[in-house]
Amino acid sequence: MNPIANTAQFESDPCAAVPTAEVESLGGKVERTEQENLTMGKACAWIFAKGANTVSAGLVAGNKEGLSSLYAQNATGGLTTFKPVEQVDGYPAVVYANGGEGPGTCTLAVGIRDDLVYTVIPRLGSDHPSYSDSCGMATKVAAAAIKNLKGA
Repeated sequence: MNPIANTAQFESDPCAAVPTAEVESLGGKVERTEQENLTMGKACAWIFAKGANTVSAGLVAGNKEGLSSLYAQNATGGLTTFKPVEQVDGYPAVVYANGGEGPGTCTLAVGIRDDLVYTVIPRLGSDHPSYSDSCGMATKVAAAAIKNLKGA
């Protein structure tokens, strides 16, 4: 793994990590984007024009333990879902949840360096084409973000 060092721009402006046009190519017309201020960092929410469908993504800057923190949470029984998945563009990834599982939802965390993860969370309704494969959509969004992070 080649750690991605230059992430400050995307930590402060998470919507810059993936162009809206790229999200639209994966999920349909985006009505608007909004920045979410979360306890562990900022995320971008892309809200699709059709139905109650969103994708949120961002760098979890407040978690300095990176992916290992999820492994530790899982070891203590703190997660209801924990599944290491195929690497995203050469970076280790896990799908996890703590009670928020369900069809159309997937929480994907990709370790872009030891102390930083990029997390993608689609929340899709049954009318969305990726409803049955929300993790597949999350992986595509994460891959697009990694490509852009590496190019920064």
